[in-house]
Amino acid sequence: ELIQQSIQKGLAEKRYWRLLLHYEDGLFGGSSDADGASFFLDPHGKTDPQRELEATLAEFFGEESVGTSRQTAQCAFIARYHWLKSELNFDPERLQEQPCERFNAWFAALNPKSVTLIFPSAYMNNPSSMFGHTLLRIDRKDQTEQTRILDYTVNYAATVTTENGVLFAVLGIIGGFKGSFSTIPYYMQVQKYSDMESRDIWEYHLRLTEDQVKRMLMHAWELGNTDFDYYFFTKNCSYQLLPLLEAADPDLRLAASFKGWTIPADTVRAITQTPGLVTDIVYRPSRSAQIRQRRALLTEGEKGLLSEIIAAPSHITSETIQRLPPDRRALLLEIAYDYLRFRTFKLENESESEKKSRRALLQARSALKAASPEIDFRPDVAPPEKGHETARVGLGTGWRKGEPFEEVWIRPAYHDLLDDDAGYTPGAQIELMNTRLRYYNHRDRLELHSLNLADVISLFPVDPLFRKPSWKVNAGIETLPSERCGGGCRLFTFNVGTGAAVESGLLRREMFYLFLELDGQYGPFLNPNYRFGGGSGAGLLADITPRWKAHLFGAYLSYPAGDRSHDVKLSLHQRYTLQKDLAVRVEFNRRRTFDRKNTLNEALLAFHLYF
Repeated sequence: ELIQQSIQKGLAEKRYWRLLLHYEDGLFGGSSDADGASFFLDPHGKTDPQRELEATLAEFFGEESVGTSRQTAQCAFIARYHWLKSELNFDPERLQEQPCERFNAWFAALNPKSVTLIFPSAYMNNPSSMFGHTLLRIDRKDQTEQTRILDYTVNYAATVTTENGVLFAVLGIIGGFKGSFSTIPYYMQVQKYSDMESRDIWEYHLRLTEDQVKRMLMHAWELGNTDFDYYFFTKNCSYQLLPLLEAADPDLRLAASFKGWTIPADTVRAITQTPGLVTDIVYRPSRSAQIRQRRALLTEGEKGLLSEIIAAPSHITSETIQRLPPDRRALLLEIAYDYLRFRTFKLENESESEKKSRRALLQARSALKAASPEIDFRPDVAPPEKGHETARVGLGTGWRKGEPFEEVWIRPAYHDLLDDDAGYTPGAQIELMNTRLRYYNHRDRLELHSLNLADVISLFPVDPLFRKPSWKVNAGIETLPSERCGGGCRLFTFNVGTGAAVESGLLRREMFYLFLELDGQYGPFLNPNYRFGGGSGAGLLADITPRWKAHLFGAYLSYPAGDRSHDVKLSLHQRYTLQKDLAVRVEFNRRRTFDRKNTLNEALLAFHLYF
């Protein structure tokens, strides 16, 4: 009878049923994103919502354990049960409701009242976190903003099966890892992202009712019966949270707009742009950001004393430090303690001397009755939803050796050094599949000028406390000026470099950098077909005004292996933001490779639209 009623009501075609199955229509028929066989109670349930619904109703009458969680169907698929019960008005005499003690205990431990979306900012030292991350925090009824750290989170992540960096990247791109949901205490997430990886955290409180929160958690519970193929750029941590939020409120339409790339910042933007969904935004600075901002309160002399204490905590008893006013001494000791604690977060086995140093600082601080100056921690950049969109197209015109051309730019993701930094990590560049097509009038044809498969740069300014190298990696196709093939030769290139950066505020904000680079290229016009070498590159990245940024850079590369030659590059690029998602760029490039006959001068004016 229930099956017949479900057919009459067309429940298998209802949006909520398909949400619970993670079912998506496709060009050649629909299928569920879920890959765990135990998530489906019918052998054809992955591709047939009607058969899965009928099998689910039948299993509700049984008491056998199903799914990975090994519970009765009513408990293993508790969200399905309660939705179908509300749609079909189950007769409790003919279909008795079974107790779900495990779910009830889990739900009671969470004691949920509301949900907060958590966004840890980008982390350049881990390929899977370069774009940021998102997770959901379940806010308890009895917590305050000061005790939110004790709440739990619902997190989706890949199960990584290799430590090989290249294999890790390849498997992540092609879906070679399995992803699954887990419930993790929030303080552990803060320790990982904020303390160990120095990532700022943004918290977005969502306007969901308690009933909606319960529906979401019931669905999260039944997702413990499955896993998903994990794709770094599409079906990733951010994407999989969207159907979970839609299970809470099916009126939300969040996942449908992410058919290609899924960038965490874009999902945050989609959520904040949904009317009435976000009620409040809270900034949680990373531990390193807290240390930097508190250190900025010190005088130059106090900064020198801080370095002495960090190097040898026994200096806290020195006469110079003892002469400081109590509140300044308190600030100095707190910063030193926080830094020593930050430095030992990544250590698996902290030495006794390090523990002793921290205890000495705590004892000295507790002996002071004075309070240190209060500070209102502020983010270095705007929240992620305030940044430009991550996809970009451009249209420009220019000349090359006096020859005019038109150029089209297409970049699916994500951000380069010259883009507006609002909402992004300053000094960080991640570009994927950045394609430039040129049309030369006299040739009357469209040509591929360059294709950057991946172009990543991380500029980390030299800091006396936080030492990280600057680095870069690039792989793609580019065009070199050469008479060997009629003026322009395309080749595959791979470049890596490491170096250092220095930040200043002479005008507004400038960053000087220097790289030592290795470079390899392959092309049929090379003799032999490759060349390999290295050299150095340097640049100046300057924020001239809030809307105007300039980038002056150059490099010299020598190739002693293969086609023995050299490459000299010098460029000045400028960007002026007209509005958040519209900018104009001007480029001047000079390049010489192989010999003096192959010197290239070009200029370009282009408009860029972000979407």
